[in-house]
Amino acid sequence: MAEAHGGAEPGFGELLSAYRAAAGLTQEELAARAGLSVDAISLLERGARSSPRSATVRALAEALGLGRREREAFAAAARRQHRRRAPALRVPPDLGLPATPFVGRERELDRVRALLARADVRLLTLTGSPGAGKTRLALEAAALLAGGYRDGAVVVTLGPLTAPELVMPAIRRSLELPEAATEPPLQTVVAHCRVRQLLLVLDNLERLLPVGSELAELLARCPGMQILATSRAALRVRAQRELPVPPLRLPAAGEERAREPAALLESPAVRLFLDRVEAAVPDFRLTAANTAAVAAICRRLDGLPLALELAAPWIRVLSPAELLARLDRRLDLLVDGPRDLPERQRTMRAALRWSYELLDPGPQALLRRLSVFAGSAPVNALDRVCQAAGPLANVLQDLSALADHNLVRPLPADGHEARVTMLESVREYARELLVAAGELEATAQAHLEHCTDLAVAARGEIKGPAQAAWLDRLRREHDNLRVAMEWAAEHGRTEMGLRLTAGLAAFWDFAGHRREGLSNLQRLLAAGGDVEPAVRADALHVAASLAWRLGEPELAVARQRESLALYRELRDPRGVANAMRGLGIALDLEGGYAESLRLFEEAVSLLRELGDRELLASALLNLGVGQARHGDPRRAVALYEEALAMYRDMGNALSTALCLVNLGNRAKSDGLLELAAARYEEAAEIARRLDSPVHLAVAAIGLGDIARVCGDTAAAAERYRESLRLFAGPEERQGVAVCLRMLGWVAWREGRPAAAARLYGAGDAMWSDAASADEDEEWLHVQAAAGLREQLGEERLVALRQAGGRLSWEEAIAAGLAAD
Repeated sequence: MAEAHGGAEPGFGELLSAYRAAAGLTQEELAARAGLSVDAISLLERGARSSPRSATVRALAEALGLGRREREAFAAAARRQHRRRAPALRVPPDLGLPATPFVGRERELDRVRALLARADVRLLTLTGSPGAGKTRLALEAAALLAGGYRDGAVVVTLGPLTAPELVMPAIRRSLELPEAATEPPLQTVVAHCRVRQLLLVLDNLERLLPVGSELAELLARCPGMQILATSRAALRVRAQRELPVPPLRLPAAGEERAREPAALLESPAVRLFLDRVEAAVPDFRLTAANTAAVAAICRRLDGLPLALELAAPWIRVLSPAELLARLDRRLDLLVDGPRDLPERQRTMRAALRWSYELLDPGPQALLRRLSVFAGSAPVNALDRVCQAAGPLANVLQDLSALADHNLVRPLPADGHEARVTMLESVREYARELLVAAGELEATAQAHLEHCTDLAVAARGEIKGPAQAAWLDRLRREHDNLRVAMEWAAEHGRTEMGLRLTAGLAAFWDFAGHRREGLSNLQRLLAAGGDVEPAVRADALHVAASLAWRLGEPELAVARQRESLALYRELRDPRGVANAMRGLGIALDLEGGYAESLRLFEEAVSLLRELGDRELLASALLNLGVGQARHGDPRRAVALYEEALAMYRDMGNALSTALCLVNLGNRAKSDGLLELAAARYEEAAEIARRLDSPVHLAVAAIGLGDIARVCGDTAAAAERYRESLRLFAGPEERQGVAVCLRMLGWVAWREGRPAAAARLYGAGDAMWSDAASADEDEEWLHVQAAAGLREQLGEERLVALRQAGGRLSWEEAIAAGLAAD
C-alpha cells in the first residue's frame, strides 16, 4: 500500500479499507459490528471525514479484531489525517471562483452535499435549462466539500471541447499528469486516481455525452473518486444520479400581493436580482412602490439566475418599471455579462444558441415551431401545428430530445392531456429562429386553425354535461387562445378570428373574462376583410351580450340591432330569435321596458316553434327577469322553474345556478327565507365547483341579503365583501356597484355615516342603475339616504357622495373592502 503512494504512509481510509477486506467483511457488516452507519464507514474509507474521533477508531479496531501493531498503525493514520490540511480546490484560470455572493440555492446546495455523502452516488450530474446556474452551484459545492476529500477537488472545464475523445486528455491536464506517448489518457488518469480519494468536477458535458462510458469505467476502477458534472442533458449511464437545477423560486402569489419588501424577499429569485442590482447601484432599495415591478421582472425572466444577473445592471439607467416595459425584447437587453464568465454566459442569446446547436435538425425545427404556443402546448396538437411548415420525421422523439436538453418541460398531467412548456427566454429565442427560417406564417396559421376548431367544439359542449371539463380545458388553453386571436387581428385573418372569439362566448361569460372577450370582438369587427354574414351576425350578437353584461347598454343595443338585421337578411329564424332576446336585454338596461318585454315574448314564441331547447331556456330566463322587474312576479317564478328544468336536463350547471339565484330572489321577496337560502347555497356550490367568480358573487349577494333580513348585519357585510372581491376580479361594474351600495347601507347601520355616503357615491358613479329592482331593497337605500341626510346635513352628504364618485376603481374597491 505504501508503494501505491510513491513511498507515502497509507492514509486512515486506505488502512480501514485494507483491514476490512482482510477480515472478509462488507461495509454493512463492519458498520453493524462497530455500531456505526454504513454511510459513516463509506465516508471514512473515502477520506470524506478528515478527523475520525478516537472513540470511532477504537470501535473500528475492536470490530476488525486488530492486533497491537495494527491498532498502533491505525491510530497513527487517524492522527496524521487529523493534522493534514485540506487541499485547496483546483479551478482552471478560464473559469475561476466567482467573486459574487452565492444567493438563492441553499436548498440545492444541501441536496448536492447529501447526495455526495452517500456511498452509492458516484456520479452526480446537475442538469437544467440554459442560465439555470448549474456551473455556479457545482463550484460552490466543490469549494465547500473539497476539504472532505483526502486529495481534494479538481474542476475541469469542458466548454471549449468539441469531441468526446478530448475529455480524458483534459482531465489528465487538470490533474497535472504528464502525457504518456504509449498509454491512453484514460489509463494515465486511472493509474493516478485509483488510490486517491477526490472529487472531480466536470463542467459543461452536454456536447460530449458519449464520454459517459469512459467516465463509468473511470469510476469503476477508482473506488475513491466521485464525479460532479454539469450538463444540459443527462449522460444516460447507470452510475449516474441526476439532480435537476430548476429556475429560482419566484414570489408566491401571497408574497407578491402583499407588496411588502419583507414578504418579497422570501423569493430566492428576488434576493438574487436585488443582490446584483445593489452591486451596480449601491443605494437601490426595495420599497412598497417598486415591489410589483421587481416581482414582475423576476417572473418575466423565469427566475433564471443568468437572466437576472444580466438584467440587474440596467437599473443604473432604468427604473424597475421601465426595465419591465422593455422585457418584451429581453434577449436584446440581457447582454454584456461579466468578462470573467465564459463567452457562452455573457449574453442570454449566446447561452441559448449553445443549447440549440447541440440539437439535431429535427429537434431544432420542433423547438422553433413550438414557439407559436403560449403558456403550454398540448402534445396532441403538436403534429398538426408543428408539421405545417414542413414534415418532421418523429415529433414525439424530437420532443423527448428537447426535454432531455431541458429546453422544454413536461407538465404534470393531473388527469388531463399531456402538455409541455418552455421558459419565456427560450420561447423568444426560438421565435427569432422561426422567423429567420421562414416558418412563422405557416406555423402560426396552423396554430390559429387549431385554436378555432377547439373554440367551435367547445361551444357545442360547454352548455351541457361536460361543462366543467370544457371550462377547465379552455382555462388551460387561455394563453394559446389569446395569441391566436392576436395573430388573427394583426394578420388580416378576420373571419377566423371572429369564429374563434365568438365561439368562446360562454367561456368569456362563465369564467369571468367578459371584458377581454368584448375587446377582442370589437377589434376584429372593426378590421377589414371579407367575412361571411352569418359569422359577422354571430360575432355581433356575442359582442352585444358581453357589452350589456359590462354595463355598456348603448353599445349593446347598437351591436344587437346590427346582428338582428343580418339574421333577418339571412332568413335565419334561430339567429333572429336569439338577437331579439339579446336586444330585449340591452333595451331593458336603457329603460325600454315595454319593448324589451315584447321582444322576449316574441323570442320565446319563436323558439318554442323551432324546438330549440337551449335558446328557449335562455329566453324563458330573460322573460322571467323582465316580468319580475316590470310585469307579473308570479309568472316570473313559473318561467324560472321551466327554464331550470330545461337547464338541469341539459346538464348546464352554471345556467342552472343563475336560475336558482333568480328563484331565490323571488322566495326572499315572498318571505320564504329558508327556501331562498337553499336556492342560493345550491347556486354557490355549483359556482365554486366550476370556479365561476361571477356566478358565485351573485349567489353570495343573495346569502348576504338573507343574513341582513335575519338581522345579522356583520354576516351580511362579510358576504357583500366576498361578492365585491369576486366581481372586482373580472371588472363586473354592475355587480361591484350593487355591492358598494349594500356596503353603504351596512356602514350606515353600523354608525359610520361618512363612509356610507362615500360608498353610495362610488356605487352610483360606477353604475347609475345599480339599484335593485326589488322594491323592498330599494326602500333600504331610500331609508339610508334619509338617515344620512339627517346625520350629516344635505351639504356634507352631497360633498361626501361626490367624493365617493371621484374614487378610482381601485380606491372604490378598497373602500368597500375596508371594515371601518
